[in-house]
Amino acid sequence: MSRICLVTDSLAPSGVGAHMMMLAEGLVGDDIVFAGRPATGLLERAAAKGFAVKMLDDDAALTRWMRRSAPDIVHVHAGIGWEGHAAVRAAHAAGVPVVRTEHLPYLLTDAAQRDEHRDTATALARLICVSDAVGDSYRAAGVDPALVETIHNGVGPHRPSRSRAALRGEWGVGDAPVLLMVARLSEQKGHALLLDALPAIRAAHPNVIVLLAGEGPLLTQTARAIAAKGLAGTVRMLGTRSDVADLMALADLLVLPSAFEGLPLVALEAMAAGLPVVATVAPGNAEAIEDGVTGRLTAADPASFAEAIVTLLADRDSLKTMANAAIERQQDLFSADRMIADTRAVYAAVQDQTDRQPKGDGVERTRIGFIGAGGIANRHFGVLEQFDDVAIVAVADVDMARATEAAARFGARAFDDAAAMLAAVDLDALYICVPPFAHGEPERLAIEHKLPFFVEKPVALDLGTAEDVAAAVDRLGLVTAVGYHWRYLDTVDEVKALLSATPARLLSGYWLDSTPPPRWWWKKDASGGQMLEQTTHLVDLARYLVGDVVRVYGQSGHIDRAAFPGLDVATTSTAMLTFASGAIANFASTCLLNWNHRVGLHLFGEGLAIELTDRDVMIDIGRGRPVRGTGSDPVVLEDRDFIDAVRGGENRIRCPYPAALETLRLALAIERSAVEGRAIDVREREATKEMGHV
Repeated sequence: MSRICLVTDSLAPSGVGAHMMMLAEGLVGDDIVFAGRPATGLLERAAAKGFAVKMLDDDAALTRWMRRSAPDIVHVHAGIGWEGHAAVRAAHAAGVPVVRTEHLPYLLTDAAQRDEHRDTATALARLICVSDAVGDSYRAAGVDPALVETIHNGVGPHRPSRSRAALRGEWGVGDAPVLLMVARLSEQKGHALLLDALPAIRAAHPNVIVLLAGEGPLLTQTARAIAAKGLAGTVRMLGTRSDVADLMALADLLVLPSAFEGLPLVALEAMAAGLPVVATVAPGNAEAIEDGVTGRLTAADPASFAEAIVTLLADRDSLKTMANAAIERQQDLFSADRMIADTRAVYAAVQDQTDRQPKGDGVERTRIGFIGAGGIANRHFGVLEQFDDVAIVAVADVDMARATEAAARFGARAFDDAAAMLAAVDLDALYICVPPFAHGEPERLAIEHKLPFFVEKPVALDLGTAEDVAAAVDRLGLVTAVGYHWRYLDTVDEVKALLSATPARLLSGYWLDSTPPPRWWWKKDASGGQMLEQTTHLVDLARYLVGDVVRVYGQSGHIDRAAFPGLDVATTSTAMLTFASGAIANFASTCLLNWNHRVGLHLFGEGLAIELTDRDVMIDIGRGRPVRGTGSDPVVLEDRDFIDAVRGGENRIRCPYPAALETLRLALAIERSAVEGRAIDVREREATKEMGHV
């Protein structure tokens, strides 16, 4: 199996993108990753078909990614000659062999663009051209003839969804002649020529209907021209279509008045559909269409174009003969299977030439998958992408667009279903970054696949789910970690050392903040409320620093808030805790503010006062109130410890799943106490049994 990276930096990869998708689908058994620009639709289409995707970065970042991901071939697809050079440079710098496909003839006139093309051509292992005419143009421009190889475009079988009669009935065209043009609305495609030809066509065929499928920079200009010429009753602008096969089935002719082409896929698709083509004599068109046999080639003027169309529409027998000839020519010369096989042969030849060269950077990477691609997942993305020994290879999220955006940072595969991801991708470990209400199934999937997992807090909304997970983790001996990252603050290390000599006797915790924007947070059955979802960090930290809690007493209050319709979590809450050591604590929480007022933990012992936040610490021993900031990123440290443990190194994880289970047990006891209005003895496990969401 080869790892092939298909790249285009085209801003409008319509035909190029279709070619790349067809090629990728035909490279069965190979590992394919698509690299392209965001917001073009290409990466989204590729991800939906199960391919890995990579968003194009600057040259240096792309080089780093190629060096790390170590593709066997980078295949750059250029819609026009000035495209694709950054990808060629990045691959060459990474030591990866590069194949480039030119989809249009050599059209460069700018001196700087000519120089850039000439310079990057020296880095190519092969320059594929989609037609002989395109190849001739690049040889004439000075490209080394030994590099240039023609592989004609190809298309698959024509598969309309319904019969011609049914489709014509649905579109309400009756027996009217129908002309179809499928093309981006740009100067190249020649829509203006078609509109200028229409008066003569309508004179001979008054009921003719023209279907224009496509969008582009000339959309508004074309619409205005149609109105100005009085053609609104004849021409229908359809926009971008996914049912081109159906449009071809109902049409009588495909029209292609292009100024230039490489080898137009739409013409080949029409031939496969048995739809004759009338096109201008551009080199690419002339290579696809056999004039008078499979269609007509005309001069690029309205009169000639109109005459060819009028003549063919008047001769139904010729249309039928041309349709059969077009099908035969497409199958003989322009099949997708042939294009894919020829491209595979180029890959094999290039790999034979480069197999003796080392690939990649030689680092063995831990393959990570993510379930959830929201805010906290992005925090881990930013950390893990800095680790040389980690590769994020798959992302699952119920929002496929979000999964795709995340996957495209890494050249990963995107899924909207976690089970499908785990069935399709080999992983070494899993990150579970989902809202509280979604816990349970992701952990069960990790256990089913015997995968170490990192999970964000809280680990569940009920003890039953968390206890089942903990039991399975213990049974299998899985490496686990939970995102209570306060445990990793270097200031916490300092505090922990101080408390070993001077134990804390009193603690006060505060989470005085605004209401988070996600609507699920507002609902108790989705988030668990502020104590479970936010203040849990401080409760866990208190356990980590002071030890087990034996008794809790909670109180909570709620007010309706017009700005947060449906909010039913407690808007204020307090908790009093008694530790096994005899220390006591109180925690205060509110989400009523419109700002972050205070989040932290204060600890007091004999002759010792500490104020701790996630940004700094103040340690007061009666000699002033010195404050120092944190010196390290706790998320980096917790991720590093998890990865090291997964890789078989020392297990330094500070909060494995069983420890987080005990924090959940404590938080649920506080919640139950607030509901029942009494103190809860945490040592009585039945005290925190399931209670509604608990």
